[in-house]
Amino acid sequence: MICKELKIPIILEKTEALLCRTPHNHPQMPLIEKDFKKRRAGYNGESTVYYHLTFLKDKKYKIFYNVRLPIFSNHFQMDFLILTPFYILIIEVKNISGIVLIDPFIRQLTRTHKGVTEGFIDPVSQVQRYKLLLQKWFSTHKLNHPPIEHLVVFSNPSTILNYTVSPAPDDPYKNIIHAQNLIDKIKELNEKHLKTIITDKELLKMKRTLLKHHHEHEIDILEAYSLTKNDLITGVRCESCQHIPMIRVSASWYCVKCHASSKRAHETAVKDYFLLINDQLTNSDLRKFLHLNSRNTAYKILKYFQLETQGGTKSVTYSKPTR
Repeated sequence: MICKELKIPIILEKTEALLCRTPHNHPQMPLIEKDFKKRRAGYNGESTVYYHLTFLKDKKYKIFYNVRLPIFSNHFQMDFLILTPFYILIIEVKNISGIVLIDPFIRQLTRTHKGVTEGFIDPVSQVQRYKLLLQKWFSTHKLNHPPIEHLVVFSNPSTILNYTVSPAPDDPYKNIIHAQNLIDKIKELNEKHLKTIITDKELLKMKRTLLKHHHEHEIDILEAYSLTKNDLITGVRCESCQHIPMIRVSASWYCVKCHASSKRAHETAVKDYFLLINDQLTNSDLRKFLHLNSRNTAYKILKYFQLETQGGTKSVTYSKPTR
């Protein structure tokens, strides 16, 4: 049972919007491109694992994607969390290509790809830390819980996994698998944990508490890259060739570069505004961002989105829709 479904992370949406609206010659462009590729690869890997998890049809599985919980004065985030009455499973997803060498002794992971070797955070240490934090979180919220297991799942089937030393059968480094083996691994856990530890009522309480305390990671993406709204390319983006800006002709948007026409191209632009600049905007803000002259046209566009409003007729502010 999917309790928190797969959804494009807000940080990925913001990075993509920023990538489209930052001038190609801007000094920060290489870093934005690098981060976008990394975040998109991470999401693609999580999508692969999510696909495999959808085959778990039994209602005893409570599956959560991308849960971020507060602990002390910070937060921790798990790619996937699965609750059952018998055990809990934390899954850390890695989408890394090439040949991966795992050294359990010094807790190091290195990847060699296209002749380049680089180091990565040890995923086993990472997921073990999440286990300790989750145990503390359960204790803080006075939630009885079954044993917590963890897996590191590589989503790319072509990734070659090698060890410097073969881990012992009970070594946590044995819990590194490819995504295609995930369901079989969960079957092994089912055979290992046969005793019911928490009741259905306790499981339901745990589910509700997790969803209540999940907190989406929101960042000011412009601040993160030392940019301001003045650095952005404004205007409506062409859906066909990505050229900015399109021109408003009658009730449509026209691209001077590829000659495409669209009645709804402004929808992405409004979304970009909310992602990059502010959670709220006015009619004037919209006209400036879309390069519109008509207050009435801007009003109709804002009305179409059915946004929450504040203020009087001439000073009304529109708020972004909730995800």
